[in-house]
Amino acid sequence: MANVLPTLISQYDKNNIFNGHEAGLFFKCLPNRTLAFKGQKCFGGKNSKERVTVMVGSNKSGPEKLKLLVIGKTKHPRCLKGTKSLEVDYEYNRKAWMTSEIYEKLLLKLDKQFAAQKRKVLLFVDNCPTHPKTVVGKLKNIKLE
Repeated sequence: MANVLPTLISQYDKNNIFNGHEAGLFFKCLPNRTLAFKGQKCFGGKNSKERVTVMVGSNKSGPEKLKLLVIGKTKHPRCLKGTKSLEVDYEYNRKAWMTSEIYEKLLLKLDKQFAAQKRKVLLFVDNCPTHPKTVVGKLKNIKLE
């Protein structure tokens, strides 16, 4: 079992080995600690639950980053009103969480991108319930692990 990873990654160039991960970003959340002078009053507040989810990824060698995926709560956020293009992909759902549909759409888009570049890619992701195994059969240029 210990030889599985070296055997697996030896089949790919380091530029074609990627790691992808999503994380919740609580953008209005106050820190639970702060620096203050001794004797100075410091008051906390209720932590905000406002969040977006971001999906990040890069290759093993480092210079290539996947386009960020941002998942918000609204279809047309006011902050993006009038924006012609974004440097990130934007999706939405009621709770701003990753869903199976969003995940599958992302992987199929990435697969199409790597196919256009004529690249076979190894992509490491976690085993979250929203990462369905059914998408694996649809991928031609990405091997998920």
